[in-house]
Amino acid sequence: MVTKKYRSKQFGQSEEELSKKLIKIMLGIIGLIVFVILALFVFAPTFGSAFGLLSKNRNAKEEAVTVRIRPPTLTNVPASTKDTKINLAGYANEGETIKLFVNGPEVAQTTTGADGIFNFISIELIKGRNTIFAKAINAKNEESGAGETFTILLDTEQPKIEITFPKDESTVRNLDKRITITGTINEKATLKINGRMVIQKPDLSFEYTLGVKSGDVEIKVEATDEAGNTNEETITVKYQETS
Repeated sequence: MVTKKYRSKQFGQSEEELSKKLIKIMLGIIGLIVFVILALFVFAPTFGSAFGLLSKNRNAKEEAVTVRIRPPTLTNVPASTKDTKINLAGYANEGETIKLFVNGPEVAQTTTGADGIFNFISIELIKGRNTIFAKAINAKNEESGAGETFTILLDTEQPKIEITFPKDESTVRNLDKRITITGTINEKATLKINGRMVIQKPDLSFEYTLGVKSGDVEIKVEATDEAGNTNEETITVKYQETS
């Protein structure tokens, strides 16, 4: 027995000492794992913010390279007009040069003011449909893409009025003391009969019942199309109340 104890001390450690050492190592490993987990919870937001900042800065640099100048905006562009020359306005960044294109080629240039507003005066149109858009150029000579394209119809012709009933110089007889007036306009228009607004139907026809007295009755039909062209048609009929 003396010999065994002597050899254990001489050539190795006792089982008890090995167990204690193993327990210390395991406790150290567990402590390290707990520390790492706590560190992740405590420092993760900081690391995330740092990575987010780096990512944001990287994206900002990429955007700075790819960003383009904003196109100008035209405002209050009419869908149709009777005027062969019109004025146009819009807005863009201060101090930019604005190019206006009509039916393809560039026709005018102007510069935005301190308020970012620009104006084009007396822009000539052709009869029929006109396409219009604008581009902007900044101080670095960078040109934007085309802004929104607008279509303007130049219409210089008066709307055509046709009164189908009653006919001019005819006689209308009934018990109602009313005359129903019917007819058509060759295009969409604002309509008045004897000064009163009348609704035009989708098929461009109209119908209106006018209160009358016996004798001569003047019927005046006025039409204004979307371009602002006006026309009127006046007829006179005789009304007789039947018994």
